[in-house]
Amino acid sequence: MKTFHHPLELKLQFHDPEGTPITLQVIDLSADFLDEIITRCVLTFSMSTEIYQYVDTHELFNLYTDVRGQLFGGEFKPNLNVEIEAKLDPSFIFDIATKVKTIEALSEHIQRINQNHPNDMLLNTESWFALNVKQLVELPPEFGEGSLKVGYSTSWGD
Repeated sequence: MKTFHHPLELKLQFHDPEGTPITLQVIDLSADFLDEIITRCVLTFSMSTEIYQYVDTHELFNLYTDVRGQLFGGEFKPNLNVEIEAKLDPSFIFDIATKVKTIEALSEHIQRINQNHPNDMLLNTESWFALNVKQLVELPPEFGEGSLKVGYSTSWGD
């Protein structure tokens, strides 16, 4: 099995269970392939802390309280974007596997759905499972230059 990454600069419009649209900036697409068959699809998206609060409160992307791990690295900062890495519900993988054989084709497929099929199930928040939620926080000057990740993982990644 090989994992491929494809950086993206794409705004995807998801819908929560009530149909409320949520536009998120996708920054990375990754997928696992066995030969030319996709076995897993993961998107990483970035959002403001305000949008994250909405996602958190409504437990979107299957981000239920009981699947969250312990917060590491400190507390979330209100002025920094939050990144969520989420995997596609495995029940959708077979359908995608019949349509795409490469990470580039998968990227094009997602972009086509976003543009032409806004009500597709792949754009529902409940079709994705949050794996990691994090922020990149700059180190205080007394610790030198660099950054640290603050966040948590979920049991969906196990």
